[in-house]
Amino acid sequence: MSAAPGDVQRIGAGELRAFIQDAGELKKGTLLYDGGQLLNLARHENKLFCEARGSGASPYKVTLVYSDAPAPGFKGRCTCPARAFNTAFCKHAAALLVAWARAPESFAVSDAPPPGAPGGETARKSVKKGSANAPALMKSGVEQVSTLVRELGVAGVAALGGDRIEQLEKLAEGLRENRLRRLSARTLDLAALLRGPAAGAHQAAGARQAAGARRGALPAVAYANLMADLLLTARKLEKHLAGEPLDDRHVEELVGKTWKASDRKPAEGLTLVEYAFSTRTTSDDYVIRESRFLDLETGRHFSEKQILPAFMAKRSDPKRSFAGEVLAGARATTYPGYPPLRVDFSDLGDKRPLDAGALEAMLARALPDVGAALAALQEHRKDVFAPDLVPVAVRIDTLFARGARLSAVDDKGEALHLPDDAALEERLAGSLRDARLRALLGDVGIDAALPTLWPLAAVVEGPLGLELRAVYDFLGVEQGAAARSGPLEGSAWNAAAREAGASPAAIALGEVREELAEALATGLTGLSARVTDPLAARLRDLRLEKQAALLQGLPQRPDPADRLDDFIKLYQVLEMALVRLAGATHIDSASTERVPTYESVTVARPDETLPPDEVARRRAAGEMNRYVAAVHHARYYASLPASELVDSIFPIWADGTATPTIARTFAPLGAEAVAAAEKALTVKAGRVAKLTAVRVLQAVVLHGGPARADAAAMLGRVAEHAKDAGLRALARDALDVIDATQAAGPGGEAVRARRAARMERVQELAKALGAAPTKEERGEALKALAELGDLSALPALRRAFYADAARGVREEAAYALAQLGDVEMVETFVRMLASRGEDEREAKIAAYALGYLGDVRGLSELLSAYAAGYKPGIVADAIRAFGPVALAPLVDLIEARPEIAKRAAALDALKKMDEAAVAGCLLERVETRRGDADFPEKAQLYLKLADVHPHSKREVAAAVMAALAGVEGKEAQAAVKAAQRALGVVKRAK
Repeated sequence: MSAAPGDVQRIGAGELRAFIQDAGELKKGTLLYDGGQLLNLARHENKLFCEARGSGASPYKVTLVYSDAPAPGFKGRCTCPARAFNTAFCKHAAALLVAWARAPESFAVSDAPPPGAPGGETARKSVKKGSANAPALMKSGVEQVSTLVRELGVAGVAALGGDRIEQLEKLAEGLRENRLRRLSARTLDLAALLRGPAAGAHQAAGARQAAGARRGALPAVAYANLMADLLLTARKLEKHLAGEPLDDRHVEELVGKTWKASDRKPAEGLTLVEYAFSTRTTSDDYVIRESRFLDLETGRHFSEKQILPAFMAKRSDPKRSFAGEVLAGARATTYPGYPPLRVDFSDLGDKRPLDAGALEAMLARALPDVGAALAALQEHRKDVFAPDLVPVAVRIDTLFARGARLSAVDDKGEALHLPDDAALEERLAGSLRDARLRALLGDVGIDAALPTLWPLAAVVEGPLGLELRAVYDFLGVEQGAAARSGPLEGSAWNAAAREAGASPAAIALGEVREELAEALATGLTGLSARVTDPLAARLRDLRLEKQAALLQGLPQRPDPADRLDDFIKLYQVLEMALVRLAGATHIDSASTERVPTYESVTVARPDETLPPDEVARRRAAGEMNRYVAAVHHARYYASLPASELVDSIFPIWADGTATPTIARTFAPLGAEAVAAAEKALTVKAGRVAKLTAVRVLQAVVLHGGPARADAAAMLGRVAEHAKDAGLRALARDALDVIDATQAAGPGGEAVRARRAARMERVQELAKALGAAPTKEERGEALKALAELGDLSALPALRRAFYADAARGVREEAAYALAQLGDVEMVETFVRMLASRGEDEREAKIAAYALGYLGDVRGLSELLSAYAAGYKPGIVADAIRAFGPVALAPLVDLIEARPEIAKRAAALDALKKMDEAAVAGCLLERVETRRGDADFPEKAQLYLKLADVHPHSKREVAAAVMAALAGVEGKEAQAAVKAAQRALGVVKRAK
């Protein structure tokens, strides 16, 4: 439909692609419109207007300008960040055109453009704003914040009226427009905190009741931290506006600046190793690809970033990863700021593979101990405007697992806390298995008042020498927020501090600081000697005499406003003291025990040894961490006589946690060990039992003796001819370890040469998996990694499983990890399957993966899902894949739930198992249960199960008839007749 002059052409929904070429932006725009994110639709002459809800406090203003010359078309303008890239249609402009196509009647006709609309005024009507008013506007904003903090500090949260939070949000918007970036962000944070869980409640109850509800739910420490930040920032800016220059590092954080090339400083002679790489999307739809580097010459940390709007990221070449390389002699310019310094490369230098020499240099540049890392954090925190986190590389001797939290311990026994994060525990377990920890690289900051290290990578020493292994997704400043959903308060903080091993002095100081935060929330008008004297006494007990005197002097000042600055100063000083006290945790090595599966992890020495079933129960209940569980497993299996281990390799060999203990136990058994390994490799069994067999063969060869040659020959056959990619990979690694141990020189030149080509290919594919822009490309890289069958691919596959944006890629990563026998993923898959009521697709993935792995720890949850009737075909196949390991537990389940035997999937699972194993299991049951009161009923069930195999049914039937000879009763006679039919003595009734 054509438009009248000066009007907007009507279009249909089918014509949208004619005007919006980017299908992705059209899709996002449609979702925005369907989600009701557009406000105030209006039309004026040849322009369309609206406001679009975004990630900020105020909506974006969107304009579409229609023109019919030289051809009909629309040009979009928007105040969102995408405007900087001069795109014709951002998603907000696309949403506006969708609205015009679908519901033109919803547009109000306006006599003039809405105020503030981009493109709403013609050029001749616009007035250019001069820069002369910028300092005045900034000064006004700073004064408003100072007034806000003073009012809240004096009167407390109760002074806030019901409409004040909206005023705070509007103030934040004005501060942002006046380039007061930090004040704007903190004001928004304060508004969000004050809304809290009471937002939207008590709307009709009046301002005082609403404010009281907010105050009751207010996290006082978080509130006090924001108030302190606002006041200190305002004071700094007041001095700057009075003529005091800002440090370059503060400019970007406080007032913002676009740095020119001339502002950056040259950096030459860099020798960089990338230890972390990430791709993430921000809440406002920007894609950030980032590399984190350590300079081997100076020990400094650097960062290279590519920051693009999501729509441009799809069209742009992605920033590449430099994993597995050393950038020797690199040149760059660095932006003003804090570590890690952002760099813009001008020359990548001479790239060479990451080798043992470079890793030794990383260790040499790492901080020597935990004390040095804490000192770096304390020095960093002296600058109140510095980012929350500071990057470090620190040499670590062990990890200490206490409850749900880990600590990194140096060779002096001093410990630095790691975040309370189950995902981190899982990733560390994968990185540290069969290796010795040498150093951790990551970010140090404060989590719930505890000095905490968020590790990104680890330098470990494995059988083949030093390796750099990824640990955590690189989240930058978002890590602190990722570690927990919110700040811990009161008793929750005390519990966390005690569990983490914080000293009594640290806990006492944390309580004092919390009470001060409560006093600030209440208002300094009420700060009396009755409040301060007990707190001052506790500070003196902690030998903080000056701080105690300052606190006691505050109530003596008659004007509460005069108390604010010194109160905030005291609060900040106590934070530094708390960091120092909470960080001083000592671990007594005499009371700990190393975890056999993880040489670098210790736990408090258990007083008893628990059997595997009790360990599994406690793990499922969350009462025991994986490392304490591994100690119990090792003790239990080590206590068993070798003859029992040889005679019953199932299910023991199918437990991934038992593998190291079994390998050590079998190493001196020679021929018996080789025979047991051959049995596990040839019987149709789960993958973990076969992987354990490979480890046993490796241990036999390294131990020496007459059986050494047979074990080595069997390993060679597995490495060359096994159909299982994970089995081939593990056998190759075992041969490499053997050759490296026996070859001259560190690691052996032959081994290094053999592995070099494979490692180069793995690194190439891992980079593509981590950085390729499309899910199809990442999927191809993942598939190639899995087919390559090299265990060095596990870290990249784990990262894809945990962090890839595409669900399909994460799913394929799960299968690849299972295919390569990654037993560290078992507990993750078990949790996914246990949550089948919440996410059916994730549970389905887990069922497949647990079947691929065949680790006995996953069998219980599979049987539980099977009993519940969840995906019976898939779960039955997964159970069947375990082989003889699953037979007895499956029959136990059917005995307890006889109705399961009516399912075709149940019988099919048994039908696909080894016939002799099925017969043996059922015959043992007949012999064990004969004479029981309910044996006739059980006998009929055994006959039904045996019917899946022609020969087993005859054997079981004969055993049943012998067991029931002379037994009277209706059920016994029915069982005898069923046995006779199985033997062909009587025919089945038609």
